[in-house]
Amino acid sequence: MRGSDRAAPWGGSIPEPSSRGGAIFVVAPAIGRAGDIGDPLNGARTSLLPRPADGVMPVRPTSAALPLVIMGLVVISWGMGPPIAKLLSAPPMVSAVIRFGMSTPFLLAVLALRGRWLSRRVFWQTMLPGLSFGINMVFVFAAVQEVTISVMSVMMALQPAMLLAVVGPLFGDRVGFRQIAFTMLGVGGAVGVIAGAGGDFRASPFGLFLTAMSVLTFTVYFVLTRMARSASAVDPMEWMAGINFWSLIAAIPPTLLWVSPEGWREFGGYDWLWIVIVAFVTGVFGHVLMTWCHAHIEVARSSLYVLAMHIVAVGLAWMIHAEPVTLTQFAGGAVVLFSVAMVIRTPTNSRREPEPAGTAR
Repeated sequence: MRGSDRAAPWGGSIPEPSSRGGAIFVVAPAIGRAGDIGDPLNGARTSLLPRPADGVMPVRPTSAALPLVIMGLVVISWGMGPPIAKLLSAPPMVSAVIRFGMSTPFLLAVLALRGRWLSRRVFWQTMLPGLSFGINMVFVFAAVQEVTISVMSVMMALQPAMLLAVVGPLFGDRVGFRQIAFTMLGVGGAVGVIAGAGGDFRASPFGLFLTAMSVLTFTVYFVLTRMARSASAVDPMEWMAGINFWSLIAAIPPTLLWVSPEGWREFGGYDWLWIVIVAFVTGVFGHVLMTWCHAHIEVARSSLYVLAMHIVAVGLAWMIHAEPVTLTQFAGGAVVLFSVAMVIRTPTNSRREPEPAGTAR
């Protein structure tokens, strides 16, 4: 019931969300009812990446279908990123700065129109994950000069396996053998989707180091966002406004140092259309929804689901860039979808106390 408090799994109470939060795109009414847009827990200020007293990082349950629907939208929007970004003619780091330079003021303007602002608490909470995300972009753009895209994509597909090692200590999720097995199977399928394109696999030792750092920094961003979303009721739009601000701060210095003035002048024409899609569809829309999902889906599961973005990317690359789709990619895509389906059917093993099914939001 609106205006009343509900019990939190770790004790105390969680105030019901304020109605001033407004909507997040077309799915806002459903997300708002899920209870994530509102004030901090118990109305109190929290420290950087706060944790409940017992150390358990709970996943807030909602209707069974909604998180999967939202995750599907994330997969589609993130899968659009690589094929669309490939259309950009300007240097990648210039595109990154322009991307964050467009999305940051947009998100702040949307917050202002909703009667909100980037609070001091969220501003400092987003510093570490935001800088990680911005630095990740720098490592990615530096790595593509040393390794082929196929090598980088294969290493990025290994992220779900990396996360299995930290979900227990950090989030209190018990990962069973079934989930581990299907996660590893899904990673193998994703590698098949990427490698099946038949691209040249070329890498230098320095390039492999840069690629490993890009995977690490994105994992840090992914985990820190999940930690913060599990411990406090943060508006996903406000959270991403802070993330984009700090990402812009992280991306500007190396771009100014490494990109010549001629590189900046290469941006123009249709680049503006492609960067709008990357900034607002893949960036704002996809990451806002992913931020919401972090409060409702265990990180080991969500990272596996994201592997399906490679299937979307391959399909769009076939349509946009006429890149052939091989039987190996079809087989790898089928393995990814099968693994995701099996993990969806695997019971949740979080150590948190389950909320009653009828708990009001």
